[in-house]
Amino acid sequence: MSDIIFSLSNSKVKELIKLRESARRRREQNHFVIEGYPDLKCIFEAGRKVEEIFFCWDLIKKARLENEFEEFEKTGLLFTELSKEAFTKASYRKNSDGFISVAHSWPLLLENSIGEKTQICIVLDEIEKPGNLGAIIRTAEAFGVKSILLSDAVIDCFNPNVIRSSRGLMSGVNIGMGSKEEIHDFLQNKKFMLVGTSGGAQNPYWEQEITSKTAFVFGSEKNGLGNFWLDQLNCTVNIPMKGNADSLNLHASVACILAESNRRELS
Repeated sequence: MSDIIFSLSNSKVKELIKLRESARRRREQNHFVIEGYPDLKCIFEAGRKVEEIFFCWDLIKKARLENEFEEFEKTGLLFTELSKEAFTKASYRKNSDGFISVAHSWPLLLENSIGEKTQICIVLDEIEKPGNLGAIIRTAEAFGVKSILLSDAVIDCFNPNVIRSSRGLMSGVNIGMGSKEEIHDFLQNKKFMLVGTSGGAQNPYWEQEITSKTAFVFGSEKNGLGNFWLDQLNCTVNIPMKGNADSLNLHASVACILAESNRRELS
């Protein structure tokens, strides 16, 4: 274990900040930042490569994670201790538990996103908000859906807010990225039925028959489903609402659909 880093201008502290703030830096280095013990544990146990663990002993003790720290020490990973001031400089959380880690990113390829036994997958078109993507990943994993396809995504999947909102679960979900056309052709070749959500649809989602292979397609937070996907869908469903809201948050819409899919599978 190296000496404690006190300097706020230390090169490692600066690199943590760059990786936290810059998608370009993350792409160039093929690295991303994980903050917090639970997220680190999840990503490590999924078999992803962790490069280095930075820690602040005062914060670890405050969070009562001394035993967890000792267990991680046994992995043989590189550990670097930061002073509380240096750690706070590198941190992006208000109440950190004393763990910041750097891990290797991995390719998000379409061909790896759907396995032979995949029955349900999610397509997110032009998703923009990292927190939304992370929350959707966490919800999808909770409902047993392990395939998420990002169509013309305008988002960095290794953004710290994606990692945080997914609670590290993105490491165990198969995420593939591509253009609208690439993802459509990929799903067609895999013989998936395409079901989209639309406020203008006639059938509520609980009345729609779900085939053995179904891809649920969701539009962007700002514009909903565009013409390309609307023209390609096998059918559309709506999510009936009683209140004055004209739409739901994207994550809430995904949760409604997956809860119904999960209910049918378990009933």
